[in-house]
Amino acid sequence: MQFKPLIFLASVLPFTQAQAHLTAKDVVDAIHNILDVSTSALDIVRNISSTNIISSAQDIADDLRQIVTTVDDDVKVLQGTSTPPQFSDDDQSDICEALCDFATTQEDFFNTLVSKKNFLDATTLIGPIGNLLGLLEAGINTLAEGVIALVPTCAAKARDELKDLDKTLGEAVTAFTIPLPNTPTTPPLNATNKSHKSNIQPRYAPLRGVVGSPVGTLVVAPSKGK
Repeated sequence: MQFKPLIFLASVLPFTQAQAHLTAKDVVDAIHNILDVSTSALDIVRNISSTNIISSAQDIADDLRQIVTTVDDDVKVLQGTSTPPQFSDDDQSDICEALCDFATTQEDFFNTLVSKKNFLDATTLIGPIGNLLGLLEAGINTLAEGVIALVPTCAAKARDELKDLDKTLGEAVTAFTIPLPNTPTTPPLNATNKSHKSNIQPRYAPLRGVVGSPVGTLVVAPSKGK
C-alpha cells in the first residue's frame, strides 16, 4: 500500500500551495490511510493470546505511533490556511462517508483494545500504549474538526458519527492511564492534637568508672587501695 498522508502535498509543494491543491480525493485517501492502519491494529488486538502477548503489544504500539504521526501531519496541512478549499456536494459526501467509516472502525478498535487490556497488563508497553492513546485523542479531535470544516453540507451528520468515537476513545485513555501511587501524608499539628507519652524508655550507655546498673540506682566502683 502506498501510504501518503496529506503532509505529502506539503513536501512537494510550497505549504500555501498544498492547501490550494488539496482535493477531496486527497482528504478521502488520507482518512483511508489512517483507517487501513487502524484495521491492521484491530486484527492484531483481536488475535492476542497468551502465546503472542509481547509481539502483539509491540505491533499495537507501532501502529498507534504511526497513526499519531500521520494524524499530526494531516492536521498541519489542514490548519495551513484560514480559507479551506471549496468542494462540490458530491465531494463533501465522499469525505463524510470516509469519516463515518473511520469513526466506526476506530471505535471498534478502541473497544476491543480495552477488552484485551488484561493481556497487555503483563507487558511493559501498557504505559507507552496509554501515552499514545492520549496523544491520539487530541490529534483525532483536531483532525476531525479540520475535516468537518471542509464539508458544511454534511457536517452535522459527521459530528454525530464522531460523538461515540470521542466517548470510546476517552474510555480507552482512562483504562490505559497508569495512576500515580498514593503518597502518605502526615496530618499537621494543631491545637486539638494531644501528645502521647511513649512507653519506650531511652537506653543509656554505661558511664565511665561506673558499674552498669539500673537507671537511678548507680553503683560507684570502689577506689583502688580501699
